[in-house]
Amino acid sequence: MVSLSKSSAHAAPDRSVVRRLYGLLTPYRRTVLLGMFCLIGSVAAELYPPLVWGRVVDLGLMRRDWNYIGWQLALLVAVFAVQQVLSAWRGLLLERAGQQLTLDLRMRLYNKLAGQSAAYFESQRTGDLLSRVTADVDGIQDVLLRGTDAVLGNALRLIGVVGIFIALQPLLGIMVTLPMVLVALMLTRYNASVRPAYRAARTRLGDLSALVTDRLSGIRVVQGFAREEAEAQKVASIGQALYDEGLKAVKIRNRTFPLVRFVSNFGNIIMLGGGVWLIMAGQFTLGGLLAYRGYGRYFYGPIDDLVNINDLLQRAEASGRRIFEVLDAPASISERPGAQPLPLPARGEVVFEDVTFGYDPAQPVLRGLNLHIRAGERVAILGTSGAGKSTLMGLLTRTYDPDQGRVTLDGHDVRDLTLPSLRRAASTMQQDTFLFHDSVLENVRYARPEATPQEVQDALDVAGAAEFVAALPQGLDTVVGERGVKLSGGQRQRLAIARVVLAQPAILLLDEPTSAVDTTSEAVIVEALERLMRRRTAMIVTHRLSLARSVDRVIVLEGGQIVEEGAPDVLRRQKGRYAELEQAAQLVAG
Repeated sequence: MVSLSKSSAHAAPDRSVVRRLYGLLTPYRRTVLLGMFCLIGSVAAELYPPLVWGRVVDLGLMRRDWNYIGWQLALLVAVFAVQQVLSAWRGLLLERAGQQLTLDLRMRLYNKLAGQSAAYFESQRTGDLLSRVTADVDGIQDVLLRGTDAVLGNALRLIGVVGIFIALQPLLGIMVTLPMVLVALMLTRYNASVRPAYRAARTRLGDLSALVTDRLSGIRVVQGFAREEAEAQKVASIGQALYDEGLKAVKIRNRTFPLVRFVSNFGNIIMLGGGVWLIMAGQFTLGGLLAYRGYGRYFYGPIDDLVNINDLLQRAEASGRRIFEVLDAPASISERPGAQPLPLPARGEVVFEDVTFGYDPAQPVLRGLNLHIRAGERVAILGTSGAGKSTLMGLLTRTYDPDQGRVTLDGHDVRDLTLPSLRRAASTMQQDTFLFHDSVLENVRYARPEATPQEVQDALDVAGAAEFVAALPQGLDTVVGERGVKLSGGQRQRLAIARVVLAQPAILLLDEPTSAVDTTSEAVIVEALERLMRRRTAMIVTHRLSLARSVDRVIVLEGGQIVEEGAPDVLRRQKGRYAELEQAAQLVAG
């Protein structure tokens, strides 16, 4: 089975994750590049004003030249206007690219998950996957939005300011930038220490999301056994672990950042002391020192911002690792190159040829099984739990692929068919009917969204559901609640039958369709299924024999192989395994 490994809290830094995160911007490179050009112009305009201060003091004020001062002030107004226009365009362009990237990334994750097999999801936790699609994408959004803008913008400011510092006074410029070398070394050490804490926190967040999703989905069971307090303690335990990991990162941050800022502020001391000394020595001007001071906020402010962005980058690396684990997971079921749609109309002939399959290859569920189901034939598949009954259906619809042998539909290996055409031809009605939190109308026509209300009504008639739907508060527009919680088990099953009727499949796969309903509802459902199965190939997996008695053939599975098959009447007279199962069912019913 495919599994997403949890990131080790002590894993080595993976710079490729950060590179891949920024590589996600490639499809939007034109928009991003245009935004970067606006950023360059905006930063250049932003860095110009302190030079005006220096010129006004050294030239305009010293000469008392009001005309010169006036021109400089007018130029300053123009620069401010240009800077604001460029900044607005930059923000719009980068925000558009970032929001589109976030949407596209979520869709990539969803499509990747939607294309995975049942085996993949059996090894995963729904809540953790949900956390990756939502919280982890949000975790990298700030970096891919603010990071692209702030990191490059602040880097440009630093480069620009250092260049101006050295141009104004080379010796003072070099001296002022020296503390930044120590700051860079401190940040490198900080990254190495905080990264494991962020990764562990992201893992704990996934654990918490998975637990809450699971327990809320089963809240009736939780309440039915008075386990609210026990479950709350489990949530609190994982929440505490998340708190501890988050606090660990905060402690590391608050130990490091004050020291980083303290060291960087030595530049201010060097700037003031060195500038005054150079002015006294005749190697610098008062206007130049004033310009230096004006650039201080552009020099130390970006450093402070880069420290914070660096912190965001560590969090994004942890989230990005979890996202790429999903995107990089191999598709366990995929279409072969050159797969073709199933030719229509589908006849519904199914053949299993020497099929061997096991969820664990070392323990096969089916062993060299051969079975030929003719078009239009109704076959009941019986056997004890774990005999491989439902597995046969999963192999036909390619929920799984056989380890050996092949499955054919109308003479075509199902692995050579496109998945949509295969699954449209063979519709499965599960034991646990799933209804969406939507109206009756939308749930029924989920199989065929273009169906008209009249076609939906006809399907409800076939399913024996029209009467109870008409009695609902809003009829077809009644919202059934999450998983159909507002309906009874029998009502949910009848809506599921109506949904299959609307799909008009060539092959009907019924997996324990009456196991979750009472005897009265079962009779209604069996009658509806009998109507549904007319002129269709049908495979019925059931422990209840109400449907099996009217089929064309019964297949009894044991140990992954067919041990008995034939018409129900014939098998009953043979007094073999089918007769035993029928007798046991009668005893249970009695």
